[in-house]
Amino acid sequence: MKFIIDGVAGKTVATGCATAAARAGQLEVRSSLPVLDTPAPLIRCRGGAIPHLTHETLQYLDTANRTLLIPYQYHSTQTDVLKAYQKGLGSFLGEKDRMSMLTVQDPGEETKSGYNQNKAISVWSGCNRNIVDVDGYKQFVKVAQPDIVVPLCDGDTPPDSTSKRINKAAKRTIDFLDSFLELKDENPKMNVVAAVEGGLDPVVRKLSAIETSKRNVDAFLLDGFHSNGTAAESLRWEAIKEPFLETIFHLPAEKPRFFLGPAGPRLLLELVSAGVDVFDTSYPNLVTERNAFLVFNNKFTKDWDPLEGADNHDLMFEKNFENDEMKMEMRSLVEGCSCYTCRNFTVAYLYHLVHVKEMLAKVLLSLHNLHHYLTFFKSIREAILADQIHLLHRQILQPL
Repeated sequence: MKFIIDGVAGKTVATGCATAAARAGQLEVRSSLPVLDTPAPLIRCRGGAIPHLTHETLQYLDTANRTLLIPYQYHSTQTDVLKAYQKGLGSFLGEKDRMSMLTVQDPGEETKSGYNQNKAISVWSGCNRNIVDVDGYKQFVKVAQPDIVVPLCDGDTPPDSTSKRINKAAKRTIDFLDSFLELKDENPKMNVVAAVEGGLDPVVRKLSAIETSKRNVDAFLLDGFHSNGTAAESLRWEAIKEPFLETIFHLPAEKPRFFLGPAGPRLLLELVSAGVDVFDTSYPNLVTERNAFLVFNNKFTKDWDPLEGADNHDLMFEKNFENDEMKMEMRSLVEGCSCYTCRNFTVAYLYHLVHVKEMLAKVLLSLHNLHHYLTFFKSIREAILADQIHLLHRQILQPL
């Protein structure tokens, strides 16, 4: 894994340290794949498919992002199948030309708490629970052949976790990592993204970051700040700021940092400003699931004068189809949006599809929401390279 930092947008006001600053970079995993410009999201899949999109409809998503985030929990029983297949999980899913990253839990699905054990963790596929230890996970990784892999980790540290639980999760994750790295010794080209745990405890976070940094890993996943899924959408920067910055401060600046889970515009910009490089698309996926569409200002205007508009902190970042007046609106979801949905269909048509519960509704909403979110990441990168990320914080509070 090669990571090059193209630009840094100053220092954060919170810490004044260069390690906690927004940065634009380039991530190269293997020479046969396009370089990923960061900050960027990985395209999340669920059970082997991007939610609501087939291989055919995915072609309408006009993006250079050729990534795939694969949650292990949906494939935990497929080791023997992949061993017989011999071509890896990406090829098995029909996405061999995408950069694939294997993570343990699905950031778009709430993780059930209280089921992990001393030497194993629990993963769920629907109502089915599968208990996985490091050896079983290593066997799966060998046959899945992902481009990037997150070792087994214990991120079950909700906000009300006891100090004992938090310390156990952090220690257990280090133990899992040490055992997993035996696989990297066998295959030095394996790209490992190690999880840093510690819940909301800054002291444990610091120790976890320091210990993890000593290992032979390629990047870091800031894990354990939430429990994934819709519940994680309520996560606020103010609640995690202290332990998050403590973690960032003790990680090497030259290696990429990952954060998985639904991150709306406000939280996303705070995380980017703290120095996170790679995210995922669970946020637009969840917006689609509630039959809504993204409408926030996702465009960056260089040298924008903040006096031109007043911040609207009550501005909605998404809209739904509950307003009956929408049945007569012959306009696109978002004026000026270049996505396939906005170029070809009206609000009135989407209103109809949603209210008759037509499957096409979520297909078209998914195409719009993913496009809107991916476009926002392009704007974030532009703002960092222009050293004006502070302006983008204000611009998202302006109507389109």
